[in-house]
Amino acid sequence: MGLPLRLKPGALSFGGAQPDAARREVITLAWPIAVALLGDTAMGLVDTALVGGLGANALGGVGIAIILTWLNYAIVFGVMRGVKVCSAHALGEAKGAHGLAYARAGGALALVAGAAVFVLARDISWALRALHVDPAMIPHARAFMAARTTLAPLTCLLSALVQWRQGIGDSRTPMRITLSGNLLNAALAWTLIHGHLGLPRLGVAGAGYATAIAEGVNALRLGALWLAAWRARSPDPTMPSLRAALGRVCSVGVPTGLQFGLETLAFTVFTAILGGLGATEVAAHQIALAVIRTSFLPGVAVSESASVLVGRALGRGNPDEADRMARAALRVAITFMAGCGLVFALGGSHIARVFTDDPALVETVRRLLIVAAVFQVLDGASIVLRGALRGARDVRWAAFLGIAAIWTCVPGAAWYFGRVLGWGVVGGWLGFVGETGVGAALLWWRWTRGHWRANAAAPRASAPAW
Repeated sequence: MGLPLRLKPGALSFGGAQPDAARREVITLAWPIAVALLGDTAMGLVDTALVGGLGANALGGVGIAIILTWLNYAIVFGVMRGVKVCSAHALGEAKGAHGLAYARAGGALALVAGAAVFVLARDISWALRALHVDPAMIPHARAFMAARTTLAPLTCLLSALVQWRQGIGDSRTPMRITLSGNLLNAALAWTLIHGHLGLPRLGVAGAGYATAIAEGVNALRLGALWLAAWRARSPDPTMPSLRAALGRVCSVGVPTGLQFGLETLAFTVFTAILGGLGATEVAAHQIALAVIRTSFLPGVAVSESASVLVGRALGRGNPDEADRMARAALRVAITFMAGCGLVFALGGSHIARVFTDDPALVETVRRLLIVAAVFQVLDGASIVLRGALRGARDVRWAAFLGIAAIWTCVPGAAWYFGRVLGWGVVGGWLGFVGETGVGAALLWWRWTRGHWRANAAAPRASAPAW
């Protein structure tokens, strides 16, 4: 029973796809996801830029609050990947309308989780003091995070609905809504931070409210699309109940959510360890991270595309097609990220000078970008294989591997190479090489071994990952 939605050309035509056609499928679905991810990042950059005029303490406080906000949301956003995978499998089974049930389940989870985030974020002074944040920055961080999470249930709902749309092959509608939300966020932040157009001057809280409102509006717009499709659906006795849909979403989403949350926490610990290495080292780390995001986020988009296309292929009962899609996604991601790595290695000094004229800082950023060039290809392979295994509902093993690899390699490298051996932030970044190298090798072994193929052969009621 077909879903009453217009999906984009090219998103569904993957039966019997050859390598070139498979690559086109991956790119067609991935590029709007990449644009949307960059748009999400732009919201944080706009907030940071507009707060800059309020002074260093305000800027630092907002930066810390953004990290802690993401830490709060990471588990929820990971769980919502289950909505995407379940919707993709349903569409492959020619039961696209079942994606509406999985979106409803994700929405129910989102509202509960968002309420918890709202309560936890009312006053994070205790966490800031535990992290030894400069007392002058604490009021700004506390005010921004409280405002930023004012509409946390809608922010979590937005994630569920975005995953649903992507799972049914429509990545362009969330992209357009995200970009329009960016414009709303920028306008609101400009007025609320500084009190323009007769509105109150709220300082850093104004930036938080602006982003919360923009995300809330985006959630309501996607929610209206879901409601219209739900009302237009045809009667279907096989439609999953809310309880069944919740179970299926959680079976994929909970391991992924725990992985996202613990990996984010590991990176937060890594950043805290680097904090004791000096201002130049920390500044170089932040600049290099901003640079490599230009390759990492498109790589993530290809991974999300792989999870949809693999899931849809297995929903059709076609594991060979799933394998072709995964390999096509690997080629796309590795080619793109290797090209970016070459640019980083050859042009690191020129890239660094866009951000700073300090010779010591330029040199440190240059060396970090050389390290990044080494792990770019490994990172591309690792994140795509994770997405492919998630689409195949083979999530627990991949989640355990991801958690073990990042906690072993990343904070450990920052402490041992960075602090004990005195190699600074460059030593800390060597942990990324270890994490991505081990991860890519083991994930490739898992994929080529083919355990996930059982999910295509098993009947829906007894599929192992459900």
